[in-house]
Amino acid sequence: MTAPESPQTPAFSMTPPLPLAVSAPAELLAQDFTAETVTDLRHAVQRHATTAGLTNNARDGLVIAVHELVTNAVRHGGGRGCLRLRRDGENLVCDVTDYGSGFADGVPAVGGVPPADAPGGRGILLARHLTDTLLISDGPDGVTATVTVCLPAAGHFTAPVIPAQTTKTEPDRGPAPG
Repeated sequence: MTAPESPQTPAFSMTPPLPLAVSAPAELLAQDFTAETVTDLRHAVQRHATTAGLTNNARDGLVIAVHELVTNAVRHGGGRGCLRLRRDGENLVCDVTDYGSGFADGVPAVGGVPPADAPGGRGILLARHLTDTLLISDGPDGVTATVTVCLPAAGHFTAPVIPAQTTKTEPDRGPAPG
């Protein structure tokens, strides 16, 4: 049996571990928007998300979520805003800021799915479900909605999602006679 390490044993080190290398967030896209530029902005977000390593459902989910937040900013936040997309470590972070007056009754809680005949109410719900995090900040100069998605590990291949096919199988009749 060996003795546990202690400050008196040579294997014990009082030297703190070296810090992990942390890179500063890298801004990928910063763009003001209006109703006229929403489509071009959606395409730019898709290009940058793809370049950052998102594929398939993760990329499409981010693009849809950001598009919903941008259209909310145009519709409810003064008709214009600013989008900032950045890579922060292994995450993509997107801030959508409008220049409206904010929420009169405070930041709304995301509830369930609105009735099918309701004309709106799905943007924040979709953003929450299609990304890893959603944070909404309400201030005197407008609202900022921030979404994040985790990037796949370096070298990790994300295969396309292929729906499972239903096949009819024969009943098990036991081993074949031999």
